[in-house]
Amino acid sequence: MKGADGPYRAHTRGMTQFSTTFNGYDRTEVDSFVQQTNDALTSDDPARRAKAEAAAGSVTFHTAWRGYDRATVDTYLRKISRGRPTD
Repeated sequence: MKGADGPYRAHTRGMTQFSTTFNGYDRTEVDSFVQQTNDALTSDDPARRAKAEAAAGSVTFHTAWRGYDRATVDTYLRKISRGRPTD
């Protein structure tokens, strides 16, 4: 990842950081999903946490100019779907 003056910039959403690229996942969609997922994963409701993990395995995002790097987001989603978001 290059610095803020290069083609990639890091964005932090909660505890998650994604770099941007020229054609990546729509940032608004990803941010919304990450917020909802983080809220669910930190809840005391095991069913809500399980739903968030399942959703991470099946969610899709539109692509957009200056979106989040797809590989980085996909790696994050795989971790969530396995129940290990901080690994």
